[in-house]
Amino acid sequence: MQLLKAILMIIIYLFIYLSFGSLVCVRKNRPVSLPMTIIVGFFLYYGLFFICTLPIMLTYRPLSLLCTVWAAVVAVLTVAGLILKGKSLGLSLIEAGRRLKEDKVTSIIAGLLILVQVALVVSTYNFTLDAAYYVANVATSVDTNMINVYDPFTGAWQDHFELRYVFATYSINDAVICKLTGLEALVETKFVMSAVVMILTNLLYVHIAGFLCRGKSGQMRVMLLGCAFVNLTFITLYTSSNFLMARTYEGKAIVGNITIIAIFALYMMAVREGMDNMKLWQLFVICLGTATVSSTANMVIPAEVCVLFVPYIIKHRDYKNIWKYILCILPELVMMLMYVLYVKGYFAVYTYPRY
Repeated sequence: MQLLKAILMIIIYLFIYLSFGSLVCVRKNRPVSLPMTIIVGFFLYYGLFFICTLPIMLTYRPLSLLCTVWAAVVAVLTVAGLILKGKSLGLSLIEAGRRLKEDKVTSIIAGLLILVQVALVVSTYNFTLDAAYYVANVATSVDTNMINVYDPFTGAWQDHFELRYVFATYSINDAVICKLTGLEALVETKFVMSAVVMILTNLLYVHIAGFLCRGKSGQMRVMLLGCAFVNLTFITLYTSSNFLMARTYEGKAIVGNITIIAIFALYMMAVREGMDNMKLWQLFVICLGTATVSSTANMVIPAEVCVLFVPYIIKHRDYKNIWKYILCILPELVMMLMYVLYVKGYFAVYTYPRY
């Protein structure tokens, strides 16, 4: 039963991400990239989840309240996406199906690569301390019906919120899903989210391969096989493949293998097509969602955006839009500043009312 629930949850996640992403990525008379729509929807999902979670957590309200609120938000936005963008999504899905049929070999190769990598990551034994924290935090939140109040390793009541984990509400969503569906914490984190992250990563590869190779099947196959080869064989402390293959459901795996690549994909699209408001909105959503996935993003993402887009702005003399790029990385900058102030002892957020 847990296995069937887990597989169904993977499908539901992808459907929700697609609907969420359509609100940002689908415009009338504009081509739609389904992989990019799902990726943006993923980050919109977690960005909005953070906004819903923070006030409930900081006012010491139970996890069950967050479950009710978030289920309502997801239902409304999913339906809104289907109503407002359903026709365009339907046409895009039909077009994607047509392309899959036209190039069956590439489709089969991509599908097999995804299945093999998903099978590997959901069956790999993970014994790192961070991995244990993710699972323990989800289980503790579900069992206590509270959010980040109890230490997952000891069960002791924490005097104040550890700000590093308060900002990274990614794992709290797992607790919400466990509470709503009855999935075990280990199944949701290790099986469901590992599979989701691996699928999203490979969808991003497909998007980039199609963009770079301009539909040339042979080149696309070589790129997809090359990406899989690198991820399977370059697992060292210094590569993102280590997190993707061995620590898939951790926030750093998402930052290193989805966020950084998705931002680079937007940059490549901007170089070829120009940077319009829709791409800027996508960049903002990706940065916002990433800031809630891992505190690592607070340093890495502003650096990447600056490295890529400062030269772009200078080359195209797009100085009037600098404030838009700054707005994109503002969530990371604010969270980084608050974390530094917290570490230096300037303030603390307590887990109980103080009068």
